[in-house]
Amino acid sequence: MKRFLGLLAALLFAAAPAFAAPVPYVNTPLDTPQAMINTALQGVNAAFPTTQSTVSCTGTTTATCNGTRIAVSITGLTTAAAGVLSAQVTVTDSSVTANSQIVCFVNGYAGTGVPVSALPVAGAGSFTFYVQNTANAAALNATVVNTCLIYN
Repeated sequence: MKRFLGLLAALLFAAAPAFAAPVPYVNTPLDTPQAMINTALQGVNAAFPTTQSTVSCTGTTTATCNGTRIAVSITGLTTAAAGVLSAQVTVTDSSVTANSQIVCFVNGYAGTGVPVSALPVAGAGSFTFYVQNTANAAALNATVVNTCLIYN
């Protein structure tokens, strides 16, 4: 029995270098990070059909857009630096319900400061959000384009 255990240990010791290499990915659906990303993108695309385009609107602190993908261009903001919230932006949109989930993000800006969309809140027929300036020293001074996605 000792001889058998000794041979088994020697065999495993000799085979150890073969087990040192990492196990490669198997390229099958949902096995690689790329496949998971593609699945997530397919889900987003299914939620937003290709026949539905992004609706654009412009305003200072109020705007009217009707759609589930909107681009809101906010003009005239002079929000100070260091994390100060701007005036609240109200968007009237007939596709929004009180139970809608809303995601907003800055999708275009060419001025000083660093704008960030913050705190979207849904209501029946409209929603609100803020534009926050995260720069340390520079105030906002140009049109901020926010893209908002409404999930019902």
